Amino acid sequence: MNPLSLIEESAKNFGDSVALHDLSRGRKIRFRELPDFLRVVIRNAGDWGSSPLVTAMPTSFDHVALLLAASLSGRPVAPVSPRLPCMEILRRAAYVGAQGIHGASNFEKIDSPLRELNDVGTLIFTSGSSGPAKAVAHRWGAHIANAAGAEERIPLAPGCGWLLSLPLHHVSGISVLIRCLASGATIVIPDAACPLEAQIANQAITHLSLVSVQLERLLLARAPLQRLHAVLAGGGPMSASVVQRAIESGVPLHLTYGMTETASQITTTEKLTACPSRIHAGKPLPGRELRISPSGEVQVRGGILATGVLTSSGQLESITDAEGWTSTRDVGTLNKNNELILLGRRDRMIISGGENIHPERIEAILSEVPGVVRVAVVGITHPVLGMRPVAFVTGRVDVESLRDFLGERVERFAIPDFFFPWPDSIPIDDAKIDYSQLTRLAETMAQ
Repeated sequence: MNPLSLIEESAKNFGDSVALHDLSRGRKIRFRELPDFLRVVIRNAGDWGSSPLVTAMPTSFDHVALLLAASLSGRPVAPVSPRLPCMEILRRAAYVGAQGIHGASNFEKIDSPLRELNDVGTLIFTSGSSGPAKAVAHRWGAHIANAAGAEERIPLAPGCGWLLSLPLHHVSGISVLIRCLASGATIVIPDAACPLEAQIANQAITHLSLVSVQLERLLLARAPLQRLHAVLAGGGPMSASVVQRAIESGVPLHLTYGMTETASQITTTEKLTACPSRIHAGKPLPGRELRISPSGEVQVRGGILATGVLTSSGQLESITDAEGWTSTRDVGTLNKNNELILLGRRDRMIISGGENIHPERIEAILSEVPGVVRVAVVGITHPVLGMRPVAFVTGRVDVESLRDFLGERVERFAIPDFFFPWPDSIPIDDAKIDYSQLTRLAETMAQ
């Protein structure tokens, strides 16, 4: 199924139910109105051609409408973060073969080599945390397969409303659009001028996606999360203390694990009623196969997988082996209930004096320290040991208390050599941390 047939079928099946609800303007578009509304958006946008639509816009009603309209016309969409430097936005647009960039209030034409992107629906950029960001190409069928599997764990129906609390340049934001279109639920577009915690009380919102730092902030702000049907939390390691506080507060919490290359979710828990003895990401959703390789790497297979990664020459490079498996570069294990326990990233592992150190483990423990708001651990070169861990921390804490806390919980070799303050150049609330930038900064600061 493609977006055109999905939107037209939704218009027929869910007629008077609200498809789009803009909290900033109070505007609503019903499913029966959506196809004609999007065709008007296409006409007003002018001659798009067939090149990818690159958007550098914040989450807004206009952004959602533009992405849906482009998909309706059969054009690939490639949203990028508007917070990126201008030169990086231009680089990404040229890389995917776009002929222009749609900003929040303007359209800028550019000259790029045309790409052959037959059947590609979306081009979502990886975080670029370990090198230049790459564009992952998905057919719309993969996004729809993702939505079908996710429905089994967290059902949606007309009358439900999922708040777009994660950016549209992340695959998790795109997944909300498809899930709502497929189920008749409402895509609720937040008011950028209003704090997130103040919007949770809006009765139009029943479902919410969050990364760990957002969940912690909402808990501290006493946002009424318990009134929601489901809160889906993922995007990285989840602190046990945050999970515990959420459950004790009555939050209908589901933990999830996914990645750009899998169109979002791979595994998801049932609603947690008690904090697990060891935090896990749940069982594989329908339509996905998951296994642990002999080296401990999580591998995935199924209809949710990307078509490929766009190379600099414009070709799509497959992400699967001959049997259809893709390697996630995450290290993990399955418990006796077939629930996935994540141990860390293979490409983030720090090998120090022959010992393997998982930065995610250190981050999770430091996140338990009262006063810590966010933490990131990276490895820097060491003349004798090869590499050593260092930590960036924000919050009201002192270094000695952090060392003491870790000393009671980890091996001595795993305690970071340095604890640096969080850099101003990286926003604390970024869903994805640029670890390559932090590593370069740490190398300089440690000299």
